[in-house]
Amino acid sequence: MTVQLRPLPSPRRPQPTADESNVIVLDTQAPSTVIWPVAGGKGGTGKSTLTANIGLGLSLLGYKVILVDGDLGGADLHLFFNQVSPPRSLSTFLTREVDQLRDVLLPTPNANLRLACGGSELVGMASISHGAKMKLIRHIRSLDADFVLIDLGAGSAYNTLDIFTLAEDGIVVCTPEPQARVDAYGFIKNTVYRKLRRLFRKNEPVIDVIGEFAREAGRRSGRVSDLMCRVGDVDPVAMEEGRQMLTDYQPRLLLNRVRSRRHIDEADRFVTLVREYLSTELEYVGYVRNDDKILDACERCRPVMLTSPKSAAASDVYNVLMNGLGVSDRLHRFESKQHRKLAQVAKAEAKFW
Repeated sequence: MTVQLRPLPSPRRPQPTADESNVIVLDTQAPSTVIWPVAGGKGGTGKSTLTANIGLGLSLLGYKVILVDGDLGGADLHLFFNQVSPPRSLSTFLTREVDQLRDVLLPTPNANLRLACGGSELVGMASISHGAKMKLIRHIRSLDADFVLIDLGAGSAYNTLDIFTLAEDGIVVCTPEPQARVDAYGFIKNTVYRKLRRLFRKNEPVIDVIGEFAREAGRRSGRVSDLMCRVGDVDPVAMEEGRQMLTDYQPRLLLNRVRSRRHIDEADRFVTLVREYLSTELEYVGYVRNDDKILDACERCRPVMLTSPKSAAASDVYNVLMNGLGVSDRLHRFESKQHRKLAQVAKAEAKFW
């Protein structure tokens, strides 16, 4: 099964965000660093699997990559890199055993790829305080890399929403099942309301309108465009600000475990649904097919890009990178259709792992 993915522009540089309280200006981001949070509405969609493989793929293309396991309650990203008991993790940083997030980064056999393991071994790590969250956000922005990928946990906890909206184009991973689509829609909806509440945190009349709408029409099938009209009734300037925020917010949809062309067609309908009801332009960036080679790779604690670089799943990841996500190869070694060439590089790379 094949599908032609439309070319997209080079990744957009994420813009700073602030929480609704204790506002901090996040201006310490390393020059030209692209941050891609990876999330989804439910567990089991393969977020960690895709984060590991996309990160490795970027490193094989020659980019400096840092993977951050932001699933503080159930960290497992390190298992894809055979780090069964990592010596340092986010808990080491959040408990102030080290001063900088970069101090917990672990090397991998690929010099371009480093890993910040999660901190699930510490009881209570899943629900960090507001101050700890803001500290983590600041330090993520200051990491020195071309790409920083953040593997987030399932659900719509505030910590997850705030880290996901570090970037305007975070990646939402969804499987074809209806339950996964419902949860993915709920997650995107929660990010939209979270961003609106942060935007108008000092505008009490508008916050009241948002809260009332969320309790009434927003709980059912209320359209965010209708919410903006209600905001305009109390503050026309705020309405325009809200509409601009919605225009700028363009998360990305990545399908995983696709088994038929029908699943891809349903993704198009899902994008239309998000546009119609949430006033948000969700960018579909491609799919990864259901492939037993991924399970084999997981058992070997390796990304499938290494263990089976010529597999259907590895080919799909490459297509997502070069076409869907619009990653340009700065070293001019690969073109968008040269998966076989990258597979040869991956095969040679696997000898060092």
